[in-house]
Amino acid sequence: MKKQILIPIILSLCLLLFLPLLDTLTLFYYQKDQIYERFIVDEGEEFVVLWIHSVELTPWEEIFRISDKHEIVLDRTRFKQFGAGVPDSAGNKMEVVDGYIVFSGINQVMPQLPYGISHFAQHQFIFREKTYDLYKDFDDGDRLVIYTEKISLIKYLLKSK
Repeated sequence: MKKQILIPIILSLCLLLFLPLLDTLTLFYYQKDQIYERFIVDEGEEFVVLWIHSVELTPWEEIFRISDKHEIVLDRTRFKQFGAGVPDSAGNKMEVVDGYIVFSGINQVMPQLPYGISHFAQHQFIFREKTYDLYKDFDDGDRLVIYTEKISLIKYLLKSK
């Protein structure tokens, strides 16, 4: 009788731990071959990658959201002024908000986001009102790759790749 109860419980626990159930956003430190951060995410959540433009020396922000298909989507950009390498339009709306030019409605799906982290550009990752100073945590020129994936609870808990 005990075996009849124990086997379904063990099977249920194994399924819970090992089946991909969690939608996550992963920040992967390429040179160290390790997870820098991983978050369980919901549709509609946003994150920001911010850096200082190398010519204009002003902040530049890319704002991404998690789509209903669990994809990373470039939603809008914010910057102070047009200059070298800055397109004259993007998305379907341009406005000036608090001294920033904002291109919105870009809606570009990004399977993954590779960033070369620069101490000069002072790259930051902002999510859920917390700022991660990537330029302090990465060696200058190292690569961060941001992507979404569906993973198991055990993989999430162990922070494994």
